[in-house]
Amino acid sequence: MNEKIKLNNSVRDLEISQKKIRLESTPSYITIGAHYNCNASCVFCLGGDYPSFTLEKYKNFFEPKLKHVLEKAVNIGFCGFGEILLHPEICDILDYLNTTLPDQSKAFTTNGIMLNEKICQKLTDGRYDVMISLHASNGMLHEKLTRTKKFDDILKNIKRLVELKKQKQSKLSINMVFVVTQDNIDDLCSFIKLSKELGTDCVSANYITMFETSHVDMSVFWMKDKANAVLSEAEKYKDGFSVNLPLKFQTYQKSDNVACRDPWEFFYTEVQGSVNPCCLAGNHIGNLNDSSFEDIWNSGGYFMLREGIVTGNIHTWCKNCLKYDKNNVNKLLSHITFRPETQQKLLKYIFENNKKYNLKKEDIGVEL
Repeated sequence: MNEKIKLNNSVRDLEISQKKIRLESTPSYITIGAHYNCNASCVFCLGGDYPSFTLEKYKNFFEPKLKHVLEKAVNIGFCGFGEILLHPEICDILDYLNTTLPDQSKAFTTNGIMLNEKICQKLTDGRYDVMISLHASNGMLHEKLTRTKKFDDILKNIKRLVELKKQKQSKLSINMVFVVTQDNIDDLCSFIKLSKELGTDCVSANYITMFETSHVDMSVFWMKDKANAVLSEAEKYKDGFSVNLPLKFQTYQKSDNVACRDPWEFFYTEVQGSVNPCCLAGNHIGNLNDSSFEDIWNSGGYFMLREGIVTGNIHTWCKNCLKYDKNNVNKLLSHITFRPETQQKLLKYIFENNKKYNLKKEDIGVEL
């Protein structure tokens, strides 16, 4: 870790401890929505039509706007919708980032289908964090969730990547991703076991976020006791292996510390320049086409979120987020997208079918 990063981390930690609203530090975690086409059709994916990320766009737009900030970041995500490893420039992109940002961990999401020999070589040449969205420990379940028949090929690709990492003593981190649904929750422990046997570094499991009405009945929100039992069993695999599990459905004790650090640590910008303060925010908080990084980072939107967390006069985006209060995991709204129009559409669907779901006010976070 270079001195710029260390100093920025120290200043940021001090500012958080002092609950500062205006910051001298810059975000430790920056994500650029590197959208591209996809070669899968996952049942829980939001999807959508977004402009594609390109190396030219990065050099001509993001670097002039953010280079001084990127150089002080710990982790830079190139994570958007679709499969970025399909990009015809992907090897050039990896080479360029490895040269210009050697001290930062560069995160890429992939379904694993495109982890061929050439791309694996590039990834193991640098400091990268590869997040492989697999979601199942067997081909039949994988096909159901991703609508592809590539499970065996993906396992071969992961084995290749792990072997190259060992051979080159690479700084690469391999993170296996599991979106928890009613279809695959019984497979979670087998998935963790498989990931460990493959020699990967970590498993990250998260509950499905509802974006469509078809997602509602996929959520384990409706089977809390079952989810808790599986998570308790999965915790046994943490010994000697990194496993990040979602919160159980239970009561949590509140802390006086800053509950969510994202408004002090995180900055997300899409290819088109729009900015979000976290991955869950309901609306944009600025646009790099219209404003500088500094004007967005120390401006009304970020001020409002930081002040809300510090004072307890919490912004509507944060009120039902489990990052702000772990107890929100027990509320339906923490499992639904915070995008206002989509959220209202889903709530309307659930309310109209409440004989099936039998929800009470305290289960939701809003009036029925």
